[in-house]
Amino acid sequence: MRRSAIYRRRGPHADNALTRALDDGAGAVQRMLRAHRRPVRVAAAAAVPAIVALTVARKRAGLHPAATLTIACGVPLGAALAVSPGRKRYAAIGAGYMYLFKLGWELPYDEPEQLRRKLLIDEPIRFDTVVGGGVPVGLRLQRALRTPGEVSALDKVVTAVYGSWFLPHAIFSYILARHTEFAPRAAGRLSAAYHLTTPFYWFWPEAPPWWASEKEGRMGGELERVARLVACDILKRPPPEAGVVPGNPWGSMPSDHISSAAITAMGLAEIGPLYGALGWTYVGAAAFAVVYLGEHYLADVIVGLAIAELVRRGEPLAAPLVRSVARAVS
Repeated sequence: MRRSAIYRRRGPHADNALTRALDDGAGAVQRMLRAHRRPVRVAAAAAVPAIVALTVARKRAGLHPAATLTIACGVPLGAALAVSPGRKRYAAIGAGYMYLFKLGWELPYDEPEQLRRKLLIDEPIRFDTVVGGGVPVGLRLQRALRTPGEVSALDKVVTAVYGSWFLPHAIFSYILARHTEFAPRAAGRLSAAYHLTTPFYWFWPEAPPWWASEKEGRMGGELERVARLVACDILKRPPPEAGVVPGNPWGSMPSDHISSAAITAMGLAEIGPLYGALGWTYVGAAAFAVVYLGEHYLADVIVGLAIAELVRRGEPLAAPLVRSVARAVS
């Protein structure tokens, strides 16, 4: 269903005691920040690089991962306070949020021994085996569509689709450039879709299919990490014997690729049916890619879609608070 322009710009809005109280609080904070505008901007501009440097050096500084994540939340907030309203502020906040997400994905692996005790290896394989009719879905696709050890044209095309994870950000950039009034809501929903995946990396770490196959011998060691083979073929380099994902090899559940693509498709569908069709076509192609390439299980895709739906349904509840915080720092 296509929403009105006001809804697409501002999102759901309610006039009740809670929203009025939040608006009053936001107004008070805003007045306080305005009264000290210059020192606040200078302090925020200095704080952002300092926080980034501290979180990068977290291991040498002995920072606990949870404390590191808490401190890092100051990056997007500092960007919001330091940069004047407009497209530059959106770009700065977006970069800050992506750094925060990247950190949230990496941090659990700062303590690999502790994370390994919670690692899910067999559970997603069992689910995908049931759905795949006795064979995990990714393994079934690889058996049907490729020759082990070889790189086909299909492998390259699917890897290119997988590598286009930045497409939701490109679409947001288009909205920011052409329809700035719709940017706050689009950015908020995209950020929420990303960041709702991070608790899984801490509490339900999951080995991706390729890791379970190569490292633990699951699925008979038959499932291959196709994207790595494609990269080695293009670069004319032999495949490494033990490739891992830099940062966190156990951040497979859920697929943030799919959650971000799905929430973007939902937003495009509100603009018009053609935009929606294009958005959901990409979601389908990306879902096939991540499973076929051995990067994710079908279960990861399903949970990623569920997160996008949760963001859509939860927006009316979160919108008053988010709007008030945005007003306070605007």
